[in-house]
Amino acid sequence: MSTALLFPDSWKTHHQNRYKRPGGNGFTMIEMVMTLVIISILAAIAIPRFSSSDNALMAQAYRLARDLRHVQSMAMTQGRTLLLDFQSLTSYRVTSAGSTVIDPATMQPYQVTMENDVLLNGSDTEFDNLGRPVASGTLLGTERVFTLSSNSRTATVILSPVTGFVAVSP
Repeated sequence: MSTALLFPDSWKTHHQNRYKRPGGNGFTMIEMVMTLVIISILAAIAIPRFSSSDNALMAQAYRLARDLRHVQSMAMTQGRTLLLDFQSLTSYRVTSAGSTVIDPATMQPYQVTMENDVLLNGSDTEFDNLGRPVASGTLLGTERVFTLSSNSRTATVILSPVTGFVAVSP
């Protein structure tokens, strides 16, 4: 028995063209919906990773790291020992011989207040005229760790002994 008798050519042509798009361009509704579903799932996973409190915490951690490097550079440039003085859990300032230092970049007293409910746990840190981190005139023997916290999240700024290298970790 021939297949031509069972399936006439008109039937074959009708069913082959049934799934072709007119003109062959564009997307079907199912493809569009599935694409939107996949994008929505990815966005739901990614957006919480970029919360504003996390960004504020890391911004403050990088600010402290920049300030440590800046104070180190100022100590070498000015040829004197400078102290990063932590006044509270939310602020620090730069002093020399007990008086607040003027930041040459802003021509204002070098004082920083943490923003967005970020708390800072660290100890006073000195840099000598060679830019080395010291404690009471003696080179640091261990890393100095500064911990910043906000909404049960923490970030850490680490100051290496001898070299004064500063690293930030979330």
